[in-house]
Amino acid sequence: MWDDSAIMLCDPEANRGSDASMAAFPAESLLVLIATGMLDDHQIMFDELFEKSGLSLDRLLTLCEVAEKGSIGEATKGDSNRQTQFSRQVSELEKFFGVELLNRESRPHRLSEVGRELASLTKAYLKSLATFQAQCGGKPVKLIIGSGESIIQWLLMPMLEHLARELPEAMISMRNLRTEEIIRDLIDGEIDLGLVRKTAVVSPLKSVGNWEYGYRLFVPNRLKLRESGKLRIQQISKLPLALIEGEGEFRRQLATLVKGEGSELNLKLECSSYSQIATAIQSGAYCGFLPHFASRHLPEPKFHSYEIAGFESLRRGLVFAWNPRRGELRPMVDKAIRLFKSRED
Repeated sequence: MWDDSAIMLCDPEANRGSDASMAAFPAESLLVLIATGMLDDHQIMFDELFEKSGLSLDRLLTLCEVAEKGSIGEATKGDSNRQTQFSRQVSELEKFFGVELLNRESRPHRLSEVGRELASLTKAYLKSLATFQAQCGGKPVKLIIGSGESIIQWLLMPMLEHLARELPEAMISMRNLRTEEIIRDLIDGEIDLGLVRKTAVVSPLKSVGNWEYGYRLFVPNRLKLRESGKLRIQQISKLPLALIEGEGEFRRQLATLVKGEGSELNLKLECSSYSQIATAIQSGAYCGFLPHFASRHLPEPKFHSYEIAGFESLRRGLVFAWNPRRGELRPMVDKAIRLFKSRED
């Protein structure tokens, strides 16, 4: 949903400031100038862009609402008058740009790839204007970081003191998201940074860092595993095991390894996050596979961790990913990236 600051920036009346050279300049034109990167010392050279009607901030906001809700019908909630208005506004944008913004072969009609791109572009620049407004008012600038629950708890939260010291103007927001959600939200401009697997980063995203980690088997003393050194799957096949649920990359590779050794695992509990598995291990009733950095929360001698033969292929690299377009618009993102890059060095 659009926040209040974004809505206020979308109001042409609210954008009439003290700068005389821009006082009569409409907000929708300002948006296009910023979006195309061509606002340079107030040299307005857009005759070709504005020689025909059909482009307005109101129409672009309608497109964003359709993108957010999924279709015109869902955006208008059955209101026939608004549905007619939204359909007309999208058609006017289509006529202006000369492309189809709706896929009319789908039922209901959903935005085409070009339509989603235009909505994403519009939303990104409106958020940038909202950020600029917050800075002008001396308000904290929100920095949204997405990652999995366990990564947030075990890696990001210990960094908060450093982040607060180096980014005093930021209001940091942590989002607990799955990898595919992080990538989608980075591309759509919903979040600023994502701490994800290196192999998950796709174009047009960029990344910095490469913090490697591996998995170990954590076992509470109560389960009395009388083994030492690197273990094979057969040696742990009878232990009550807690595993991450679903069919993610780790589960798939683990299944391949177990099958290759002709063994089975004694799966007793499925969890939706590694931090939940850590809690299960702390109960003393289960063992589980966790990233090695979980050891600070499962210390010796109450718990023991073991390397597993064949787990070398399960090593991962974590990176901070971001959308270059968002980084160009939000100085806070660029500053955070440089901060994380310095920690890597």
